[in-house]
Amino acid sequence: MMGEMTAEEEKLRNEIEKVIDENINPKLMEHNGFIELVDVFPKERAATVRFRGACSSCYAIEDTLKNTVLPEIRKNVRQIRHVEIDND
Repeated sequence: MMGEMTAEEEKLRNEIEKVIDENINPKLMEHNGFIELVDVFPKERAATVRFRGACSSCYAIEDTLKNTVLPEIRKNVRQIRHVEIDND
């Protein structure tokens, strides 16, 4: 990420990372994978995540995003409405 984070970006990042650590990654680790937060975009109400481990090459990555990642983040971090996959 370029430049310094705003207070809003830092708050969102911390909230999302908590949801990832507590609610999402324990489920994904059952399949030898996990996700990490790449970036947050408060104005767009969006975030990008990167799938790692076995999840990085899984055929069900889009389903996992739609059925696990997005609902958990939306439920717990109401400012975020969109989550996209960063493939880099």
